[in-house]
Amino acid sequence: MVANVKYYVVTIVSIFLAIGIGIVIGFMLNAQDVLSTQREDIVSQLETKFDYLKEENETVKAESQKINEENEKLEEFNDSVYQEVISERLKGLNIGVIETNDNYLYSEVSKTLTSAGANVLSNTTIKDLILTDEEKLKEIYKTTTGKESSEIVVTAIEELTQSIIEGKVTPFITALNDEGYIDISGAYNEKIDYIVMGGGNNEENYDRYNLIDKAIVDIGKKNDISLVGIEKEDVKHSYVDKYKESRVSSVDNIESTIGKITLVLVMDGNPGNFGVNPDAEGIAPKTENTSKEQ
Repeated sequence: MVANVKYYVVTIVSIFLAIGIGIVIGFMLNAQDVLSTQREDIVSQLETKFDYLKEENETVKAESQKINEENEKLEEFNDSVYQEVISERLKGLNIGVIETNDNYLYSEVSKTLTSAGANVLSNTTIKDLILTDEEKLKEIYKTTTGKESSEIVVTAIEELTQSIIEGKVTPFITALNDEGYIDISGAYNEKIDYIVMGGGNNEENYDRYNLIDKAIVDIGKKNDISLVGIEKEDVKHSYVDKYKESRVSSVDNIESTIGKITLVLVMDGNPGNFGVNPDAEGIAPKTENTSKEQ
């Protein structure tokens, strides 16, 4: 009798165990079906999204190509009218170009000014050495002038600017050129009408601006000489805001054809701050008559 009870117990347990295993297997199979369905849905959604993104990419590429083609046509047009627009606008102006550091060079600007009829008398580059070797600078100043200066950098820049304006080279300026503090191309042999300042800097160093660029601006205004600041689009730290504070005109995209034309227009009596910088007033000055005087 006991054996029969054990048999029934084992049988019942086996039945329930089999039912449990069946339920688990059924659940797993059902879960696999659910996962398979979800996977198919996800794949379908991804394919739809991919197709959408592919279409969007093709649209953007087409629009980008169209914009590039339009820009090329615009640049071609600018180049074709460039000489006609600037010709003779600056006829007879004597100009001194000063590059206030040697991070960015502006040699092409002289060609633009000459094409516009101006006389570029000199191009002067102020080297970084002028800020890093003040003791020797003071020594050169005392030797050549017999005087001393507590603000030797500002003193040097002021005398340099005055020499460019008056067209006279002092012994101190000659020594600065010989010792590599500045690099002079051309000659200081005539008075100038206009100063073009090539600015901008690799570092956010407004002390340099105050010591060099502002000193040039102050001496220029003191002598009633017009000034304009120029920069390239890729300057890391722009001086346009400082030019505006000093009420000095500026062009911050001077490497482009539009920038070169704008520079000539500014110097031809259309002052302002122009270019692509956020502080610029616009891309170029608005003029009533852009044709040169006959």
